[in-house]
Amino acid sequence: MSADHVNEPFTAFSFRVELWLPGASSALCDAAFSSCDGLEMRFDVHSVREGGGGPPRLFTAPAAPGHVTLRRGMTSSFELWEWCTAVARDRGPRADCLVVVLDPGGESERARFRLRGCLPVRLRGPALDASTGAVAIEELELACESLSLEPDAPDPEPAPLVRAEFRELDARFEREINQDRWVSAQVNPQSIDLTYANPEPRAGGPGSATLALELWFDESEVQANGQPLDVGDLTGALAYFITPRAAGHGRELQPPAVRLTWGTFVFDGHVDSLQQSLEFFGPDARPGRVRVCLTMSRPWVRLAASAASSP
Repeated sequence: MSADHVNEPFTAFSFRVELWLPGASSALCDAAFSSCDGLEMRFDVHSVREGGGGPPRLFTAPAAPGHVTLRRGMTSSFELWEWCTAVARDRGPRADCLVVVLDPGGESERARFRLRGCLPVRLRGPALDASTGAVAIEELELACESLSLEPDAPDPEPAPLVRAEFRELDARFEREINQDRWVSAQVNPQSIDLTYANPEPRAGGPGSATLALELWFDESEVQANGQPLDVGDLTGALAYFITPRAAGHGRELQPPAVRLTWGTFVFDGHVDSLQQSLEFFGPDARPGRVRVCLTMSRPWVRLAASAASSP
């Protein structure tokens, strides 16, 4: 292939779009899409102005794919509407989308974009107007979990994701106990807020360390033996860590000691508050999604005091 041909710009009119549901033997719809727009990666760039007159410093967050809009002439194939109806019912069936850029003759591939974990954001029916002879066009807007420009070689398998986990400790915060009570996050928190506070000067004693985070649980993600679970099973297990109980004979009620571990991050303390927001109730009155806001705290001894007491 000559260098001139390699550097030749792609044409925008020759392409193919395929939507595939898991386990399907054929693409979601058999009609060709006439338009595809929104193949983009978005970067959340934060600009921090440095004191002293230096140039601004730029920090980036993980990239996120944009929304892709597909348009086609509406036909008697209603599979797109059936898919959207299924998602509205149980929000489970995600699709993979393949956008292939072809040469002007439509015979060979020039580039291939793969969108994984697609869900419909909007499906819009055609605008109907008896005064024109235009083709009825329907429009599908997709959100996806990842977007990649595929090379000739397949992408390597992603590294397994480490999950944040809540583990019970004994009353002395020394041993991990009751492993059957441990709870793993279904979706890792996006961030963890830590606050360290010194004691009041006249109060003495230790200060405190406080942790706050947000967790999500969704029935479309929870699977056990191929069957969806009630998200209440997981949130109920998490509520165990804020339920007071007697630590020993004659002792007052208190919640269990907890260790939050996520990779190299470890925080030991007690759960102070656990707020649940339930939504997407089904016909059986069970919630399909729960947002959990959780706070933990522990006494914190200042490093200077610890160093002074060490031999």
